[in-house]
Amino acid sequence: MFVKGIKKGKIIELLEEVDFPDHQEVLVEIKKVSNFWTAYQNFRAKIEQEGIIFDDEDFADLREGVTRERS
Repeated sequence: MFVKGIKKGKIIELLEEVDFPDHQEVLVEIKKVSNFWTAYQNFRAKIEQEGIIFDDEDFADLREGVTRERS
């Protein structure tokens, strides 16, 4: 299971719900996401390993669209 989170001191706030009871011990592997394009390339590599292929044009304006929505 991959879940993105934000580090705040010694706490990592998860950005989505996980199906574990409170106080359940878990192991966490931490990978620093350095920038949008690195994260995007890692996402593409994972998708391609799973045999899913999509057209690059589907994602051509992805970053620009996200930037506009946040402004």
